[in-house]
Amino acid sequence: MSMRRMDLRPTSIRSRVRESRERRLVARCAGVAGCLLVVAWSVGAVRLGAARRVHADVVARAESTMAVESELADTIDDMDRLGSDLAAWRRVNIPFATGHLIAAVVEDLPVSASLERLELDADSLVATPLRSPRRDADREIARRIDGEIEGFAASDEAVAAFVDALRRRPFFRDVRVESTRHRDVAGTPARAFRVAFELDLESASPAPMPEDATGGDAR
Repeated sequence: MSMRRMDLRPTSIRSRVRESRERRLVARCAGVAGCLLVVAWSVGAVRLGAARRVHADVVARAESTMAVESELADTIDDMDRLGSDLAAWRRVNIPFATGHLIAAVVEDLPVSASLERLELDADSLVATPLRSPRRDADREIARRIDGEIEGFAASDEAVAAFVDALRRRPFFRDVRVESTRHRDVAGTPARAFRVAFELDLESASPAPMPEDATGGDAR
């Protein structure tokens, strides 16, 4: 036996009931949507905060990196400048006292000879560039200065002995007699001489020392 359900309520009542059900359904859907919206907003806020923190950290690291790079660039510039200054100083620096050089020259003078003038010309150290464009870029120009000695001796043989003694000095190069001439010294005939040489600064370090200062032969 089948049963049929009949709604005997007036049409107006049925309409109000139906509308009430629809409103409750809409309210429920709106509540669910609101909850979902709140959850989504909360998750978005958390992610936004994390993204802002990451962004701030990245910006701080970038600023730190830029500061380090700037300091590194300044340090490299300072090192280049100091390197240039050191190279220029090394170029013009004479690695020994001139008094030691004079003492070494006087030591080589024969007993019959006297020294009147010793001149060192270091202009080439300043005028010559550190590297020559006509040479290999990795080879430095030899550090040498020109020198000249004037004096007098009893004979040409004494002058030759003096020149030979200077040539045996490891730091002297191209020792040569520029001129000799007759000269009277207190009524005694003598030979005035002028000797030129080059001083090799690379092999003159440590400084040349005379025999009496080193306790041995400095040649």
